[in-house]
Amino acid sequence: MVPRSSLACIWSYFYGADQVKRFQLTFISLVAVIGVVVGCDRSSPTAAEPSAKQPGALTPITLQLNWVPEPEFGGMFAALQDGLYAAEGLAVDIRKGGAQVPCAQLAASGQVQFAVVSGEEVLTLRARGGAIVAVFATFQRNPTGFLLHKANPIDSLEALWRSSSTVGLDPGLPFVAILNERYGGTNLKLVPYSGALATFMVTPDYVQQCFITAEPVECKLRGIETKVLSVADVFNPYSAVISTSELFLKENRAVAEAFVRATTQGWIRYLATPEKYNPAIAALNPSMTLEAMNIAAELERPLITPASGAADIGQMTADRWRSLGKQLVDTKVIPACGEVDDAFLSRGQEAAHAPAHAPDGAAGKAP
Repeated sequence: MVPRSSLACIWSYFYGADQVKRFQLTFISLVAVIGVVVGCDRSSPTAAEPSAKQPGALTPITLQLNWVPEPEFGGMFAALQDGLYAAEGLAVDIRKGGAQVPCAQLAASGQVQFAVVSGEEVLTLRARGGAIVAVFATFQRNPTGFLLHKANPIDSLEALWRSSSTVGLDPGLPFVAILNERYGGTNLKLVPYSGALATFMVTPDYVQQCFITAEPVECKLRGIETKVLSVADVFNPYSAVISTSELFLKENRAVAEAFVRATTQGWIRYLATPEKYNPAIAALNPSMTLEAMNIAAELERPLITPASGAADIGQMTADRWRSLGKQLVDTKVIPACGEVDDAFLSRGQEAAHAPAHAPDGAAGKAP
């Protein structure tokens, strides 16, 4: 069986040789933040178009990213670029992140109004007393997977886990324990995950963990044909989750709902025409080319858009959170998972309608 260690890391989002740093963010650091759990109403903001506000009385908001500007944050940058936040009365400052930025702690402690975290972080921090609430889930389908050469005959997670393949992988990830339990993995050879593609590119039967909109994009640009086995079939938490503190949500519910409305509209616009917004994002992140961003945007579209349609982008359900909580308990990430209804902000099922014209007077700034 693949060695099972205690969960020492969660994955976030990454690109190039620095990717490994994002897989090495630890849940252990979450213990440092103990929030005050405050009950609050979770009734529904809608995805309706932003309502125009009079200029001048904009509420300052900081949105802390957990990585550098990339298409995984495209909807936020689209909302900023098109003035959707300003139309809701918000002056949004988007701050780039990195492997050492404690986004969950910043949100739970109120040091920033909103921060991008993982679904696992939300429940793990809450299990330790942190007062963090998810308000928007970008990825509806887990964007993590295994990268294989296209010619590799392995075509499923079960086939991979029953093979004798060499796999570059962090064994502490939750889905490793799940795959071990289901398929054994006794013949797999695990090697340390480096975050680089050097070994993969020259070894036809080598397999490594990946982020679906990162390594596969780099391989495509290098002319290497690949395929990805998605982990979502066995472990499917929400990803790129925007969170806030319970106290902020209680005292500023209307602001949070306005932020969610504008972000939803931003994602609808971004996914419709990513080429309109990627040049501005690429200017903020010279390590990722515009071509790579355009490819990544196409790959992420089905992972972000729910089966119910674009109007429901960002929405979450209690069943999904309960399922994640059970898996985190089963894999011993957390000792127990409390009721999840207070862990996220639900919203109505009304259709979203983007304004015919982008509002003027955008107020906000990017990193």
